[in-house]
Amino acid sequence: MQISVWSNMHGQAATSATTAALASSLAQKTAYKVLVTHNHIERSALEGYLLRQPTDVEKSVHNITNQGLDALVRLYKNGRLKPDMVADYTHSLLKDHRLDILAGTAKREKTTAGELDVLINIIKCAREFYDLVLMDTHSGLNENNSLKILESSDIIVFCINQNLFLLEDLKKFQSKYPFLKQKRSVYVISRYEKSGLISRGYIARKYGLNKASMFEFPNSTNFMEALNTGRVFEYIAFYKNAKACTDKTLIESLDRLCNFIIEGSGRIA
Repeated sequence: MQISVWSNMHGQAATSATTAALASSLAQKTAYKVLVTHNHIERSALEGYLLRQPTDVEKSVHNITNQGLDALVRLYKNGRLKPDMVADYTHSLLKDHRLDILAGTAKREKTTAGELDVLINIIKCAREFYDLVLMDTHSGLNENNSLKILESSDIIVFCINQNLFLLEDLKKFQSKYPFLKQKRSVYVISRYEKSGLISRGYIARKYGLNKASMFEFPNSTNFMEALNTGRVFEYIAFYKNAKACTDKTLIESLDRLCNFIIEGSGRIA
C-alpha cells in the first residue's frame, strides 16, 4: 500500500515532519515492512529527521545517497531491478525491514523528467516487497511528478493547518482535481492550537470533511527538538508512556492516525 503525505502549499504544514513521525509510529506499532522515501529529490528534510545529527546524519546521508536512489535508478535503467533488491539500497532503522529509509539523489544538477518517471517505477517495484510505502510528496502538483504519485496512492495524508488561506487553496485543488477527494484521505492539522478560532470542528463543517478522518498534532517544543536532532523515532518511543502533556496528546493523535491507516489497509497489525 502506498501512502502519500502531501500539502498544497510548500513549507506551511510540516509535511516532512509528519511523514517521519507517521513512519516511526507505524514501525513501532506493527510488524509491517515499511519504506519511507520522498520525491523532493535533494531538498527533503526527511533523512535528517530520522537520522541523528550532526555527525551521524552527515555520514549516513552521504552513504545512503551513494547507494540509494542513484543506485536504484542505474539498476532500473539496466533492467536489473527486482522488488527484493530495493531494500539492499536503503538504510534500516529496524531489523526485518520494519523501517527502511530510501534517500534522494546525491546529484547536484536538476533531476530530469525521465529520472522522475524512473522514481515512480522504482516505487511501484518497492510496493511488491514492502507492506507500506510512505512518500513525503513535494507540495503542489506541478513539480517532481507529485500529481502522478498522488494518483497512484492508496491513501493521501493531507497536511493542513489553521490558516484559512491554505484551506481555501486546498479546496480549489480538490475542485480542480476531483480524485483528491475520491481517494481514501486523512487530514493532519499541524501545530494545532486548541484555543484557536479555526478549530477541527470548524474546518470539518466549513469544508465538508469527515471529522473522524482529522487528527490534531499540537505544537510541541520537544517534537521540534527531535526534528532538529534526528531523533523522531526515539521521541515517539519515549513519549508513548508519558503522563498527560502536549507530547502525550501528540503521540495519542498519531496513534489514532496509525489505527485509521491500518484499518484502511485491510491488514492485521
